Amino acid sequence: MLDRQVREETRPDERLRHLRHATGQITRVANDAIQAHRRVAAALRDEAERPGADVEEIERTSARLSEARDAMLRALDAASRRYPWADPWRGGEDGSETDG
Repeated sequence: MLDRQVREETRPDERLRHLRHATGQITRVANDAIQAHRRVAAALRDEAERPGADVEEIERTSARLSEARDAMLRALDAASRRYPWADPWRGGEDGSETDG
């Protein structure tokens, strides 16, 4: 819906307001995802240290967590390209920002 509002708005001030709103929502979702990733990763590490831990389940869950992280990074990359005023995301393989 926000993307449609931004795309269809012809008044520059309103377009900027919609862009700010979209950017704010993207930022909030990304921050929530980062926090969730950290909590799950920490829980998986804790579980792996417990005696009798189900190593296969930990590995499956870790793989799903990694896939979810990759999906979020792809979504952020798409969002960074969608808005012409934003510089494209230049994240490294591990998601960290790179020079250049």
